[in-house]
Amino acid sequence: MSTALTPGQHALLEAELQVARQRVQAALQAQREGATRVAHAAALLADDPHDQREHEADRALDQARDHHLLAELQALDDALARLNTADYGLCTDCGAAIPFDRLHHQPQALRCIDCQTAAEAAH
Repeated sequence: MSTALTPGQHALLEAELQVARQRVQAALQAQREGATRVAHAAALLADDPHDQREHEADRALDQARDHHLLAELQALDDALARLNTADYGLCTDCGAAIPFDRLHHQPQALRCIDCQTAAEAAH
């Protein structure tokens, strides 16, 4: 555990990460159960091949949502793994301590505000 966090802060962040992880898992499960939309689109395509573009767009959107949820779940899992290491709460770019308020709002944060802003500006 990072020495910058109190035991109470550590417990709070762990609970928040677990809740966020459950929320993302539920959304991912709903998304994948929604894969019937893709099956439905395939069935519609078989009935009406002229709407192929619309069905391909639906499938691409479903895949993008799935990818986003999987990336979010991975970030939460990574944060849970880091939580019990000395690296948790330290900016991966500059090594400065990430303020607790930032971690409280985004416990999977990897960067301090300045480095995150610079990373977003670069992309």
